[in-house]
Amino acid sequence: MLVPALLAGLAVALLLAARAPKLSVVTQVVGVVLVGYVLGYDFWHADAGPIPLTLERLALVAVVGLAAWRLWVGQAPRPVPIGLDWSIALLCGYLTISCLLNKPGDSVELPTSPLFRLVVSFWAPAALYAVLRTSVIDGPAARWLMTLLACLGVYLGVTALLETAGVWSLVFPKYIANPELGLHFGRARGPALNSVSLGVHLVVCCTAAWLLIPRASRPMQLFWFGACGLMALGVVLTFTRSTWLGLMGAVLVVTCLQLPRVWRKPAFVTASVLGVLLLVVGKDAIVELKREDSGAVSAHSVQQREAFAYVSAQMFKDTPLWGVGFGRFYDKKLPYLTDRRQSFELESIRPLHHHNTLLGLLVETGMLGLFAFLAVLAGMAWVGWRLAHDMTLSSDCNRLGLLCLGAVVNYLPSALFHDLSLIHSEQWLLFTVAGAATGCWLNADRSAIESDDALPFPSVADAPPQQAVA
Repeated sequence: MLVPALLAGLAVALLLAARAPKLSVVTQVVGVVLVGYVLGYDFWHADAGPIPLTLERLALVAVVGLAAWRLWVGQAPRPVPIGLDWSIALLCGYLTISCLLNKPGDSVELPTSPLFRLVVSFWAPAALYAVLRTSVIDGPAARWLMTLLACLGVYLGVTALLETAGVWSLVFPKYIANPELGLHFGRARGPALNSVSLGVHLVVCCTAAWLLIPRASRPMQLFWFGACGLMALGVVLTFTRSTWLGLMGAVLVVTCLQLPRVWRKPAFVTASVLGVLLLVVGKDAIVELKREDSGAVSAHSVQQREAFAYVSAQMFKDTPLWGVGFGRFYDKKLPYLTDRRQSFELESIRPLHHHNTLLGLLVETGMLGLFAFLAVLAGMAWVGWRLAHDMTLSSDCNRLGLLCLGAVVNYLPSALFHDLSLIHSEQWLLFTVAGAATGCWLNADRSAIESDDALPFPSVADAPPQQAVA
């Protein structure tokens, strides 16, 4: 099977390489992300060694090859590295060293190969970031990226409704209706068969749709308003607490930054206080949330987070600087499960991966790995902030900066409750948005600034009084 799979993969890669040059860089990269999420492993794959061939991986090879060619022939601006570039390089390099120096022995069986996770969850999204970061992303390209993501969100929102209503004949791809595949059957989970993944994608897509409204025609404004409601409902139907927090956080940050500067702080403080009060009042209902399982199972899932935190703390004490090795939490945690110095049980996490991206990286790669990852997230937020407030760029570029900020804020709650590095599509989406924002901030033409006159929302930039929109 290996030779036919490689030949088929080569044929597809050549076809993609022949067609891709006719598409814009944004279309190429976002197309890879969309194909990877909608038509991923469960739609089609071919076994070809440790990393199976899928449509998006073949497309990624073609897109990265074209980007390298553009750099070689001088059709793309020569990159001058910034802090975010160095942070991503440091993260990928350090994780690679940790992975290679801590290979599992032949007697160790892991559900997920550390090398596979390293390539698809860190190196591949870094490649997508690099392609967009070295491209010229102007206002129209930024708007086109947001439009593509918003359209994806409409599809995902409709799919979420069809899933929860049980209208399986209209659900695409058809494997979503198979309860034996993936996780979380019984609630909205999307083509990735994972409610967390669906919620994270819907929030980013909803943010993109919201940011399209100011410059849209009246009919399209109504359409995107409705689409935002549809996507928000889809997030609710995932019945996943972390994605709800991600939605609230993204809405809070993006909408507050769209307000005039004098209103931002009061609006942010008010919304934050109301959010805290809501969490306090509804704490019991949230903890015992009834999903496809019982409320007791949901409450036990919350209690398991305590076990993960305790085991992680004990492992960190033994290897604080370097960690136990990238991808090795699954087997290295086993000796710690016999600890009886605490009142809660630990055995229930034996067959589980880590449920916290940050704690997982801290345990596996030590303080150095966690610092590098946090530096990447901070760098993305910094680029988004600078782009959102750069008055020398068009309003669509500013809104792309807001989208980048919203994507980072949305990512964090789910990263604190799940190991998102096990779901590579989340990294692909985040790094794509960050790459586009970086490419826009560094490479866009600052000589032509579009006007925001008569728009229903103010510009995100802090315009001087004579340029501000009433």
